[in-house]
Amino acid sequence: MRKIRIAPQLFVLTAIFICTLIIFISSVGSVNPISRDESATITDGWTCSWVDSDEEIILSLPGRVPGGHAGRILHIANTLPERFFNSPSLMIRTSEQSVTVHLNGISIYEYIPGNPQRAPGSMYHFISLPNGYGGGRLDIYLSSPLDQFSGIVNAVRIGSITSHILYILQQGSVGLFLAVVAIMLGFIMLAFFVSMCASGSRHPNILYLALFVVLSGCWMSSESRALELFIRNPLLITCVAFMSQYLAPIPLLAFVISTYKPKHTSWLAVYLHIFAAHFLVSTTLYLLGIIEFYDTVIFFHSLLASCVVVFLYTAVTEMRRGKKSAKLFFLGCIVLSMSICADVARYYFRSLPWTVKPVIYQYGLLIFIITTTASLAHHIFLSHEEKISHDILMSLAFTDTLTGFKNRRSFDERITAINENIDSYSSVHLVILDINGLKKVNDTYGHREGDQLIIDGARLIKETLGQLGEMFRIGGDEFVVLVTNIEPYFIQVELDNLNKMIADFNQNASTFQISIAYGFASFNKDHDMDLNDVFERADKSMYICKENQKGLHQAIRQNKSY
Repeated sequence: MRKIRIAPQLFVLTAIFICTLIIFISSVGSVNPISRDESATITDGWTCSWVDSDEEIILSLPGRVPGGHAGRILHIANTLPERFFNSPSLMIRTSEQSVTVHLNGISIYEYIPGNPQRAPGSMYHFISLPNGYGGGRLDIYLSSPLDQFSGIVNAVRIGSITSHILYILQQGSVGLFLAVVAIMLGFIMLAFFVSMCASGSRHPNILYLALFVVLSGCWMSSESRALELFIRNPLLITCVAFMSQYLAPIPLLAFVISTYKPKHTSWLAVYLHIFAAHFLVSTTLYLLGIIEFYDTVIFFHSLLASCVVVFLYTAVTEMRRGKKSAKLFFLGCIVLSMSICADVARYYFRSLPWTVKPVIYQYGLLIFIITTTASLAHHIFLSHEEKISHDILMSLAFTDTLTGFKNRRSFDERITAINENIDSYSSVHLVILDINGLKKVNDTYGHREGDQLIIDGARLIKETLGQLGEMFRIGGDEFVVLVTNIEPYFIQVELDNLNKMIADFNQNASTFQISIAYGFASFNKDHDMDLNDVFERADKSMYICKENQKGLHQAIRQNKSY
């Protein structure tokens, strides 16, 4: 239980961590931009034409040339500026395209993927320029196996490698930084989940939330162009982008269902299974080379849009139901849903959709993490308090408060459980004990001393027979010890020890003396139907012992009278 107490500190530290990051992120915009003297973007004056057509257009980059289709080759040309840079190079970014670059009619760079029929991914290309490049004619040939990327032309920059790298980091560092933050927070939640499991408190909802945050972070990192500087494998980045995006809704829906059990759980469960099926089908078909991930984007976005509608309706409904632990969470859900809708709308309604980055979603996700962390902390602590209350009530229901032994209800359930599987035990024994003279002590000294007699008797039983099995108080002065998988010899040894401890107690007793009658019986499958037969034999044995003890006490009193 002690490990659970670290939860408040962990959530507080996480909240402080998030706030610190937000302050840091807000200060990123104050970084001085790269000096224009170190690089330049060749934006205007590009002559564009398809190699199978004589028609030319003048285009400013970035842009898109109409008329493209899969496999069609686009030719763009321009004149390089007369300005000179230290260690000059060109920076070109292709979007699911192969590229060939000529300078003054001489090929200086070529990128052709291994399988020209498959989407090659998007990446930056850095091309060294020879001396005397100024005023030279630059020809670039682009081709894509996908219709939607044919004709796309990204910006072309000239400058030093260092200036290119700084430019990319400046453009995508915030997105990459937020993605790394999300992944780190996800792993913090995973560590917290493991810690709670180790302490015996299982909360799968924390695992679901952690997986959603990690997957969202992976998707945001793959969408950040800065990642392409560190991972020069465009296919890997593409697979991570789509697979994490397609998987992310699944743990989020599982989290909502398992944690808050909203009114429309069945709807959310249906979407969960549809998202899972979509991921499996699209991934399998991609790996088999039948389709590209881009072919399933429209279906995913349509599914996501309809799910967002249901999600928003569920959030509003749950907030109206007045659950305090859920209000903050579903407020975060509304923010997250609106940020998703905003970025999807930007993707489809902007003239250059491939340049759209999930900026709004990134900040929406941060707000969602903050609100969800606070809501989940409240939910877990509330559940923990309820569990403690439940455990206390269950303990009271099955425990005798005077002696701490299990009560008659617990004994009956235990006997029933053993009877159902009695053949799995090598031996089962019952020892029934009865404290003599309880009524006399109550009448003579009062019920307080009578309770003390029961407490002292129970202590002696616990210190001897209690080492062998389970102890039950099944009546006012009657006890049972259930012993399994132990030879009868050891029970007899402890009964002898009990008699010795009773004698020692009586020598020092000032108010009353203790006398305990007991009966002992073992299960015999040849004669007994179940433990109820054993109980009857042990009970008869106990009454015989009680009668013998009464006769012995009477004889002792008679001898004393003489």
